Amino acid sequence: MGVMTPTFLPDNHISVFQLDKQSIRGRAVHLGDALDRALGYDNGEPRYPEPVARLLGEAMLIGALVVKALKFKGRLIVQCHGTNAGAVSLLVADCNTEGHIRGYARWDDEQLTSIMAETKHAGAHLLLGGGTFSMTIDQGADMDQYQGLAAIEGERLSDCAEHYFKQSEQIPTHIRLACGQVQTPGAKAIWRGGGMLIQRIANDMTRGDTEEDWHTATQLFSTLNDVELLDPNLSQNDLLYRLFHEGGVRVIDDSPILAKCKCSRQRLQSTLKSFDKQAVMEMVKDGVITASCEFCGTQYAFSVDDI
Repeated sequence: MGVMTPTFLPDNHISVFQLDKQSIRGRAVHLGDALDRALGYDNGEPRYPEPVARLLGEAMLIGALVVKALKFKGRLIVQCHGTNAGAVSLLVADCNTEGHIRGYARWDDEQLTSIMAETKHAGAHLLLGGGTFSMTIDQGADMDQYQGLAAIEGERLSDCAEHYFKQSEQIPTHIRLACGQVQTPGAKAIWRGGGMLIQRIANDMTRGDTEEDWHTATQLFSTLNDVELLDPNLSQNDLLYRLFHEGGVRVIDDSPILAKCKCSRQRLQSTLKSFDKQAVMEMVKDGVITASCEFCGTQYAFSVDDI
């Protein structure tokens, strides 16, 4: 039995799937122009150097995959805090249950140039210099937040996420991510991303022993490669069928993903009004206070009277 859905899922979608008669579920995400917009441009120039953009794209892919598992309205924040040994000091991916993603990164140009001069394919551990990986679940202002931490290990953030699930959730989990620039004939190169996650459901009286199923699924999952995850002509359904058609796989839910920031002029104005007068006046240049959103790069300008 193949993928049991009549629709071809385009880019910027996430799917939840189930392996038939097996205690294994998963999620798959394909991002095209949504990821390209989330990584953003400032005045027509890329906001991030290629290695930083790739790492931030991986963080947003993880956020999109994990937030889909939440059973309530909220958001998931993926953060990586690097050390002085690396070039990237901070990565933040903010993803919510409505399918909105945004991201932000801080890095040191000089340190990044030094690292890239020694290796052209620096991974997460080298770019961040170690540090910590965290996922924070935010259920809203009136609810407590839940946060789990893990060490930054491996070449990709998927390694950090797998370590997080092993350590914090104790759920057998495998994650594969790919993020890169892809150019199709007649179009400019854009950032694309793909990711897939599988998890083993715990044994119980009904399911019995799930070890053999998990071993088989893991072996099939290990054949997944970057080209398949980034191919604009390979849909999620086709990829799932390619991997798991022998045992059967079906999509049980899917939803779109958008690059959308929460910033607004009103929100920023309210923040500025909370500062004391001296702090506000120190921000004034030529009679105007300017500020930009760290996530999307949108620039705002306010007069002193506005504040």
